[in-house]
Amino acid sequence: MTLDELLLEWSYKSEKGYPSLDNPSDISILKQILEKLNIPSNTIIENLKEANIQAGDFQNSVDRKNDPLRSDIFLDKINKGEEFELTDGSKIIIDPDQSGESIQKLQNQDFKNLKFTDTSGNTHRLTQFEKTSEFGGGSGAGGGSKDTRIMESAHCYALAIAYYIKQGPINEDDLLGATSSEQFAQAQQYVDVDAELDEIEDFFDRKEKWYLSIIKATNKIYELFPNRRYKIHRNSETVEILYNAFRFSLEKQEKSLEYSSMKDDKWNPADIWLINDKVESKDFSGNIEVLNGQIADLYEDGDMVGISLKMIGKKNDAIEKIFNDPAIDPEKYEYEGYDSSEGSANSVIKFTGGSATARMFKTVKSFNVEISGKAAQGGKAGMEAINTILERNGLSLLPPNQEVIDALKNNDENYYKKLYYLYNRLVKNISKEDFEQKYTSAKPGWIIGKFYSLELIERLEDNKPQPTNEILDDILRYASSSTKDSSKFVKISQ
Repeated sequence: MTLDELLLEWSYKSEKGYPSLDNPSDISILKQILEKLNIPSNTIIENLKEANIQAGDFQNSVDRKNDPLRSDIFLDKINKGEEFELTDGSKIIIDPDQSGESIQKLQNQDFKNLKFTDTSGNTHRLTQFEKTSEFGGGSGAGGGSKDTRIMESAHCYALAIAYYIKQGPINEDDLLGATSSEQFAQAQQYVDVDAELDEIEDFFDRKEKWYLSIIKATNKIYELFPNRRYKIHRNSETVEILYNAFRFSLEKQEKSLEYSSMKDDKWNPADIWLINDKVESKDFSGNIEVLNGQIADLYEDGDMVGISLKMIGKKNDAIEKIFNDPAIDPEKYEYEGYDSSEGSANSVIKFTGGSATARMFKTVKSFNVEISGKAAQGGKAGMEAINTILERNGLSLLPPNQEVIDALKNNDENYYKKLYYLYNRLVKNISKEDFEQKYTSAKPGWIIGKFYSLELIERLEDNKPQPTNEILDDILRYASSSTKDSSKFVKISQ
């Protein structure tokens, strides 16, 4: 029996038509198949759990309690043009145009028979993709968030080397060369981070793709902000005091703020902070307007700078963009239409200068609008924020998620008729008979995702140009942490 034949038999016998290493029943089936072939099942199963991505993995998040699903992580990497590691050790970038069918299946939560074509034209089955730490492999569950902590701390060390050891731009040898360990040790006094030095050195050994990005980001930051006796912070006590001041103001001023339950990263998404000894954390105000003014003034004086970090590709240069500068009028976004195909659960909202995707995260339980393409690094707005914006503009809210799930699961006539109306109007003119056939064969991910994305599109289409432009502008500002209550930061990206 070949490997392909083994996988085909396992898939055929599994509960959902594709096997999951998280499903005890599927594991038992695989064990039976292997034992019939006189193959040591326990060793192989343990290796499989670590080695590659299975279709069943996509139903869960790395940390099952939190977003995002592994399928969402996979889609985000495709959108951002990031590298994937294969089980043979090679690395590829998925071509979204040539992989459109499988991308659409991912969006619809259909994980069967996924194949992706890379930028060199080679096709790869899902099981050929390495289950790296960001997908819950290697370092185990939580590996992705652990690597984020270490990666951001690594930026702090690299900046300390540039500012204090090299006193100039850094290069590959400073992070991976013979003297790098010595330089990291010397830099330790200039950082305040939550990762240990040995974790950072191990990170560079494991994550080769990141060191080039960190070098580019470090040299751009060094160019923009000459050293003012900075200590570089990541999740330090000083940073925690700063965000506690924001949280206090949120509780105290809830009724006067644009978003009463704004998350930390929508106020300021900085991953690391340059802070010198002129900054007194005890002086941070508990009033959000005053606090935002303090941050803007400290930024302008070069005493405290919040920096949001994004990966920079091998062929790209690091660029900077400043957000929420009170001295600069924010750019305005205008609605330019939408795209919503028959097969995809998502809808694309077009605006001046870009597009955003209205789609579900965590299977069918979290509707978001996410800025698309390279601008995906701008983030997303969830349903609570979207409904706040709709209500502020006098429009009806999107219905509660569980209500929609229950209604469509139970074939509620009103919700079914509304989805047919939306599809017939906004996607494709279709007979009731043909739509019923499409509906009954569709996955829940397609039904729920299509319903929500078209509900939002309908509101935008019916209220052009205003308040549609105002609504879209506010959604995009929230997604990119640029609300009127957000504070100043700089983003380093590609």
